[in-house]
Amino acid sequence: METGVSDYTLTAILSIVNEENEVYLIVFHSCTFTVAKLNYNIHDKKLLAIFKAFKIWQYYLEDLAYLIDVVIDHNNLEYFFTIKVLT
Repeated sequence: METGVSDYTLTAILSIVNEENEVYLIVFHSCTFTVAKLNYNIHDKKLLAIFKAFKIWQYYLEDLAYLIDVVIDHNNLEYFFTIKVLT
């Protein structure tokens, strides 16, 4: 899954890679932000794109036997994908 965000829109692509490393598009989603969401900072817009993609494509992903890779282009969200041990 790849997500992208601009100042006004978000996009998400769900694709699959076969054994020959060929990428096949399964579904694409795009929407514009509401007036309230236009005020979000870039971190929140990126997380919103990931959340919306999982919510919209839940029926594609819920019984999947494969791991899902989320590809983002924002380094500040790397902490979101790391496992933290809480004490």
